Amino acid sequence: MQQQEIALVRQRDANLTALAAIGPRKKRKMDSPGATPSGTEVPGSSVGSPGAASSPSTSSQRQRQRITRVNLRDFIFYMEQEKETAHSLLLYRALLK
Repeated sequence: MQQQEIALVRQRDANLTALAAIGPRKKRKMDSPGATPSGTEVPGSSVGSPGAASSPSTSSQRQRQRITRVNLRDFIFYMEQEKETAHSLLLYRALLK
């Protein structure tokens, strides 16, 4: 039992040392209104806390909304294909840009 605790402490120290050597991670900026500022840590994602990786339910509960980026050319193509927007004023304005 005591050897397991010592091994766990050594592993945790080794992980922290490796993370310190790598440097800070870049975090994505989230556009949602409930997003945390870029300088704060999301609860449950801290590296040093012992219970962070032990509960698999927290990762399944916090699924990020996927953001898809579309450029203007793709959007114009889509609008040309759709029957409702093929002759819309929005399409003609987009074509002028």
